[in-house]
Amino acid sequence: MIITLAGHVDHGKTSLVKALTGVDTDRLAQEKARGLTIDLGFAYLDNGSIGFVDVPGHQKFIHNMVAGVAQQQYAMLAIAADDGPMPQSREHLDILKLVGVKSGCIALTKCDLVDPARQQAAEEEIRQLTANTFLDAAPIFKTSTSAPESISTLLQHLRDQNSQTITGAEQAEEFRIAVDRAFVVKGIGVVVTGTVHSGSIKVEDTLQLFPANKEVRVRSIRTQDMPAEIAQTGERCALNLSGIELDEVRRGDWLTRYPTPHFKEFSVQLEVLDHFPRPVKHWTPVHIYHATSHTTGKIALLEPGRLAPGSSAVVDLVCDGPLAARYGDQLVIRDFGLDTTLGGGKVIYAVTIPTNRRRSPIRRAEIEAYADPDEASALRRLSQLSPVHMPKFVDARHLMPGALDTLANPDAYVRVDDWIVQNAQWSDYKQTCLQVVKDAARDTTSTGVKENVFTHAPAYLRPRLLNELVAEKKLERAGGLYRLPNQAADLTPQLAKLWERAQADLKNQQAPSTGDLSKQWNIPQHIIDTGFKELVKRGFLIHVAKNRFYLPEQLQAIAQLIVDKWATTAFSVKEFRDTTGIGRNVAIEILEYLDGRGFTRRRDNERIVLKEQL
Repeated sequence: MIITLAGHVDHGKTSLVKALTGVDTDRLAQEKARGLTIDLGFAYLDNGSIGFVDVPGHQKFIHNMVAGVAQQQYAMLAIAADDGPMPQSREHLDILKLVGVKSGCIALTKCDLVDPARQQAAEEEIRQLTANTFLDAAPIFKTSTSAPESISTLLQHLRDQNSQTITGAEQAEEFRIAVDRAFVVKGIGVVVTGTVHSGSIKVEDTLQLFPANKEVRVRSIRTQDMPAEIAQTGERCALNLSGIELDEVRRGDWLTRYPTPHFKEFSVQLEVLDHFPRPVKHWTPVHIYHATSHTTGKIALLEPGRLAPGSSAVVDLVCDGPLAARYGDQLVIRDFGLDTTLGGGKVIYAVTIPTNRRRSPIRRAEIEAYADPDEASALRRLSQLSPVHMPKFVDARHLMPGALDTLANPDAYVRVDDWIVQNAQWSDYKQTCLQVVKDAARDTTSTGVKENVFTHAPAYLRPRLLNELVAEKKLERAGGLYRLPNQAADLTPQLAKLWERAQADLKNQQAPSTGDLSKQWNIPQHIIDTGFKELVKRGFLIHVAKNRFYLPEQLQAIAQLIVDKWATTAFSVKEFRDTTGIGRNVAIEILEYLDGRGFTRRRDNERIVLKEQL
């Protein structure tokens, strides 16, 4: 169990830890000289099963105090009996609450300096301070470093709490640790310390360092100041890392199992403290604290007006530096000008949003969907707005590998590459595609509809939509155009005669050139070329290369042969020639045409298949 001490400067936090553990957590020379805690201090007892994080109590070092607090910790609020609650007593309590700490106790320190009446008065003041917080019913322990029995009572309480602590409850989540110290141990190398926010890690595992985007390896682990093979949620640990130099890591960095996206904009549910002294206006400059990380930024309101103290609203945080914040993380926000805590924000999702779209209704609906705590429900609500880009959703909810396959249930969704669409929406898209073609067919001169005409559907969905309609024989594809089955544009008698002759003679793996047909039909080549180009416009033929035309179904058969044989492997011109029986020159013409359509792609002297259908 990790215990975070909190409280006003000079209220005896460091002395209390020393009385409990025998360890002086003020390790810096400046701290010892001034008698003032400046940075985080650590101590352990009972073979490391109980750990203490001693945080600075002075307002000047509030950024160090926030770095020592984690949601999984147990809080001990220290308040001196002679002073009673002071400004940092309240602010530290606010920060504990905003970070999400759920349990703790209160140590009434320096009781030897006051009489029983003053002790009683201090207890009443404490109850007023902690009313309606997670400490409103917490036990108060009267302590004095000169009275060992008072320390023993507090210590027994902490041991009782530790025996009830359940560790490793959320190890299925991704491993994440916020770095609070980095140093070099002679003969060992770089060591970082911090509190594990989620997941678990073992010796020899690899991690990703944010924001440096470097991969590191865990050489050894210490948890609660003891050697270990594994570190898990809620524990303080030290990791000896390879693959990194000391100047590449510092407080505020994160180590995670998978690479963390760099975001500077976050939608958060902002809770403004009820005792914050003024309303929050749009573009208020603030300090933003995320575990051990800190940056500055601004609050962007999504509704006109201002936020009153004690109110809550969804806002955007526009940060000056990137944060590794994820869905559900708690941020502490302090007013830049007043130098006091404004409130806290629970992260909904991170994304870069153009300023002119920040308050749009569709974006507000998207934020509300992302705020849904149930992942399946959030995905359903998002997909009701538009197709969902799954990599974005996975990043936003920091899902583990495999979660996508469960969420994207084929009974409810159609999956197209990285996108998913609700089945009902998919059916609507297809019906509208069909209607577009039917409307165009009312013009008897129409030869079909180009793919880019189906603007009701996003471009990344159109090939799959149209391919399904062709497979269902509701549409035909001819010469890059889509038309109703058996739909044919009116042909002049001359074109109809040319088309009748072309169908028979072009139905070959290797279609003859118009020069060959000119000799065979005894018709000038330029007349055939002109006529064939008119048939291309009407969707009857496909112009593959100069003087080379193909029937759409013949070219489609060649494309299908390529997919069947080389869908997952590269192939050469020679392999294609030998398999199809098409001459080398014509084979090159066909392959270059397929390259141009994005069906295949040339890679050195080979080609790879990019799409399942032409």
